[in-house]
Amino acid sequence: MLDLNEIAIFARVVREQSFTKAARSLGLPKSTVSERVSRLEERLGVRLLERTTRHVRPTAAGAAYYERAARMVAEIEEATAAVTDIHRSPKGLLRIGSPLLFGHSFLGDFVAEFLVSYPEVEIELIVADRRFDVVEEGLDLAIHVLGPIEASLIARNLGTAERLCVASPSYLERREPPTSPKDLLGHSCLVSSNDRRATWVFSKEGRSESIAIQGRYSVNSVQLALSAALRGAGISVLPGFFCAEALRAGHLSAVLEDWSAGHSELHVVYPGNRHLSARVRLFVDALIDRFTGLPPWILGPDGRGLVIDASRASPGSSYPSAERLGLSP
Repeated sequence: MLDLNEIAIFARVVREQSFTKAARSLGLPKSTVSERVSRLEERLGVRLLERTTRHVRPTAAGAAYYERAARMVAEIEEATAAVTDIHRSPKGLLRIGSPLLFGHSFLGDFVAEFLVSYPEVEIELIVADRRFDVVEEGLDLAIHVLGPIEASLIARNLGTAERLCVASPSYLERREPPTSPKDLLGHSCLVSSNDRRATWVFSKEGRSESIAIQGRYSVNSVQLALSAALRGAGISVLPGFFCAEALRAGHLSAVLEDWSAGHSELHVVYPGNRHLSARVRLFVDALIDRFTGLPPWILGPDGRGLVIDASRASPGSSYPSAERLGLSP
């Protein structure tokens, strides 16, 4: 008869790729972990792990077994958590990482509301213009925007945020508006990065164009790039939700509206090899409900709709649709 503890220990060794790390995370002696895995291999009559002085990797049989065993262990852990947490009020510390812009525009208010609803929860919110290593930094969860998601993390989708190419009406009165991406080469471009040389990628009807921009002004702050665009210094590509208010008020106009300037896939990610505490589960579920059920990308940071009233536009202004500004969950 198989021992569920042996299966759980084997799954942890595969996830950690180390007997030592698995033993530490389980609070067991390394010798016990090794013994339990060896016993499981004896029961099954197959070798599950390749052991070297540097690495521990599953064999072909071990990988196939792990795929099924990991699901079973996760379901047992989830069932246990559901029973033990059902009568508990969430408490304890939540450590959360978020991109600076997302944190300032949306997450800060959400966190404050969560703290009011759950007075025994503490939150440490870290906002920075960088990618967070959830496991290495000891975070419970993070908002993920750029790049691939590590296999060790569980990701839940928050939606797709569009980027828009924009300029002020005063700039477009002085300069002929671009009608194709290549026209940007003759314009003053504002780059929201720390390198004046940037590549802006536009797509339309299944084809794309990459434009090598030599920015007249580069700054590693979206806020400062927006400020420069508002003052007529040039054309910039900005997150749609971030410049929504300026577009609605007529302080900015969308250019190259027939072209997509790209988008960012937004996810909340958390480690897949940890038991989810009640506070983490509640926070993630509430985040999903808030941002996909009634997306702030569509409402805008001030809570008002982004339906554009063309009568409020400045002469020559053009506005993208609410869908272009918003999010498709």
